Amino acid sequence: MRNIKTDFLIIGSGIAGLATALGASPYGEVIVISKDRPDLCNSTLAQGGIAAAVGKDDSPREHTRDTLIAGAGICKEKTVEILTEEASKVIERLIELGTSFDRTNSGELALGREGAHSLARVIHRGDDTGAAIWETLFHKVRGQNVRFLTETRAEELLIAEGRCYGALVRNSEGVRRILARNVVLATGGIGEIYGRTTNSLLSTGEGLALAWKAGAVLSDLEFVQFHPTALATEENPLFLISEAVRGEGAVLVTEELERFMPNYHLRADLAPRDVVTRAIVSEQKKGHQIYLDASSLGHHFEQRFPNIYAKIHSLCLDPRKDLIPITPAAHFSMGGIRTDSFGRTNIQGLYACGECANTGVHGANRLASNSLLEGLVFGKRVAQTIAESLNESHLSTLDLTDQGTRDIPQVLKPLDLNDPRVVTLQKLMWSSVGIIRDEAGMTEAYKALGQLDREVNSSEGELRNMILVAKLITSSALQRLESRGSHYRLDYPEIDPTWQPKHLSLRRHSA
Repeated sequence: MRNIKTDFLIIGSGIAGLATALGASPYGEVIVISKDRPDLCNSTLAQGGIAAAVGKDDSPREHTRDTLIAGAGICKEKTVEILTEEASKVIERLIELGTSFDRTNSGELALGREGAHSLARVIHRGDDTGAAIWETLFHKVRGQNVRFLTETRAEELLIAEGRCYGALVRNSEGVRRILARNVVLATGGIGEIYGRTTNSLLSTGEGLALAWKAGAVLSDLEFVQFHPTALATEENPLFLISEAVRGEGAVLVTEELERFMPNYHLRADLAPRDVVTRAIVSEQKKGHQIYLDASSLGHHFEQRFPNIYAKIHSLCLDPRKDLIPITPAAHFSMGGIRTDSFGRTNIQGLYACGECANTGVHGANRLASNSLLEGLVFGKRVAQTIAESLNESHLSTLDLTDQGTRDIPQVLKPLDLNDPRVVTLQKLMWSSVGIIRDEAGMTEAYKALGQLDREVNSSEGELRNMILVAKLITSSALQRLESRGSHYRLDYPEIDPTWQPKHLSLRRHSA
């Protein structure tokens, strides 16, 4: 089997992975792998913007406060403070690299407001902020000491003597080992576990599966955020209608044009996402159809949200006067691979950042527009840490004979999202481990997932990983006997203070 050696291996090509690659490239050779094209990631789908306390009446302290409130009591406060303190520096660096953000007539950064923010602090470039930042980083990285391997899937992390030293990967050229002094998982989210999602088709949770199989600790998997306003179509993924649209004045209404969010929260349509999502489900159970009414925005809608306007217009709807049909959809995983504030996992040489990591900044419910910020801040911190650790890596002393070659099928069946078993998995997770949960439904779902697992053979690695991640999420949700943030149980509908300090962790030897 062919070996490729490098200093840093980054699995994932979203904003977190690119930020890490950019920061690490001056210190050694970097290889970035992606399952498909590098741009087919959640980062390029991010519409709303990036949160940073740069307004004259704002401060990192206020940003921290809003983040902690949204996180429902289980954020790591010191890590949140790192996030909010670094935010303005991140914006300055992006501008320096060439990212063009929207500005006011006086030349200042235009600031939008989204749910659970007490002030307008969301910096944006139209409604494709994620794509704008990704393109800036990608073009900058390509001029550095960075090599991209596209359409390449990581199948196994290589572990020896208690440390990670690379990964077994597969592409059209076959199976090979990439040996690295440090490995970074930046694989993104888990949205396709639910099917009805705003995530990229590649967001199947494979980073979590890789980490768990290697012995890394996963934490807080029960906290999955559902975005309230995806465009209600039959597409996969569903088209997101940014929370920023409500920040500009759009409101949620029933088919009778009645607003309902003031009945559920003081901030009405700008309440935390978990509150808005459950309110929508509650109104749907009453028999109502739910819409977004953006008519108050008038022509401003097309100017501020050109891509959203074009998408809605393609359905023969005019958001300036027509109601926009919406549905909640799986959007973001707050849990993931447990790390410290520098992205270090419990396995030496293995790091994680971005959505697949559980840094503790999001708690039970992510504050809007903190995700791009998290990827940039902690991607940079991971790069700093792995650069400093180069002298501690002893790759040449490891016995690499036959490592990672046992039980690897020569032919791998690609994942088919239309496979009836995938559809069954997604329906199970949506109905029983979705927005509203209870013990009976989750127990049946766990049993059904076990049966699905028995129907999958060793050549169907991606499907097996999806089932594994679904089981881990379900297991965590069954164990947390309360409702908190995005985790809501009918049988335990209240917040239980005794659960606030608890973080449910899973590791292969104990799961």
